[in-house]
Amino acid sequence: MISFRGARGYSLVELIVVMLVFAVVMSLISISFNNIVRSAGQLGKRVETDIGGLIGLELMRGDLELAGFGLPYTLPSGMNYTEAPDDLQLVPGYPEAKAYNYNDSPSAAPTAYRIGSNVGFNGSDYLVLKGTPLGASTVCRSWCYLNYSATTRASRVDPELKIGEKDRAIVLRTGADRDGKPVRKLVASGNNFTFFLDRELDKNFAPADRTGSYLVYGVARKDDADAWLNFPFNRSDYHITRKTDISTTCNAGTGTLYKTVIAQSGKTPVKYPILDCAADMQVVLYMDTDQDGDIDYHPDPADHVFTAKELREELKEIRVYILAQEGKKDPTYQYPDPAIRVGDKELEDRLGHVWTSTMMSATFGADWRNYRWKLYTIVVQPKNL
Repeated sequence: MISFRGARGYSLVELIVVMLVFAVVMSLISISFNNIVRSAGQLGKRVETDIGGLIGLELMRGDLELAGFGLPYTLPSGMNYTEAPDDLQLVPGYPEAKAYNYNDSPSAAPTAYRIGSNVGFNGSDYLVLKGTPLGASTVCRSWCYLNYSATTRASRVDPELKIGEKDRAIVLRTGADRDGKPVRKLVASGNNFTFFLDRELDKNFAPADRTGSYLVYGVARKDDADAWLNFPFNRSDYHITRKTDISTTCNAGTGTLYKTVIAQSGKTPVKYPILDCAADMQVVLYMDTDQDGDIDYHPDPADHVFTAKELREELKEIRVYILAQEGKKDPTYQYPDPAIRVGDKELEDRLGHVWTSTMMSATFGADWRNYRWKLYTIVVQPKNL
């Protein structure tokens, strides 16, 4: 007798077991896939943050190095100039971070660095850099020599600035005084220090004898025939501000690090976002007060406003520390440190910010450790003062 038992198919119990195993396997695959997607998203955002930080902070580092380039050491007698207007508030809600507060005396030589200590967003510093290359146009990084000419025609002006463009520039008389100290005096015609790169030159800006050679620094593009300079250099203010359209991945307690170029001729400043999700910025100066080659002083910028001469002779290094969020919130991540120091670990707390766990929770929320925090450090030894 032939048995057909082997061809009867699967029982209901067997099918349920198979479906259960299949469901478990698919659930495990789905969980693994979700983890992969979440990890990829976190990694992608961290890479995006790193790239943005690299580009933006490299711009800041370049500006720190260029600060002081083209600045005069002395001004003509009776000369004055105007920088940021009194009503320019770049960090709303923080009156001590007003741009006007960091104008130099209109009768004194401009300083390459001005710092507002703990006056900005989240108690961050407000950093002001001054120098001719810090403007928003390519002409700002150009310069040339202006040699003696027996006529009012332009003499040779190599290497970069071009005669006939009528860009706006300044002229510095250089050399040495009787004591051998360098001279960089702003040249003016009356109370006017704007020099137009035209084919017919104002003789008051040209060297008076054959041995004379002046330096000409580009400051701004020509906009119209009456576009004079407000101040004989360019200026960029670095500050953290919370903007309304900041990325939704940024913690609510962070802001955006900006570079704001203070415009000439009273025009609207030009703002450039440098780094999103920025939490704090601290600036530390490294001074050699006795000029023996060793750094011996780290001043609190709130205690003293340095003159241009003091910075030239004593400033050996400037460091900028920036705390920023890296990537986005990750519930599976736990930031390892209970406190974050924004500043030099070898210096006193007053020369930086120490964010305790309580402070971090109050500013960035109880879940602040679910964010990856990164401390960027920019170190520059000034060479253009």
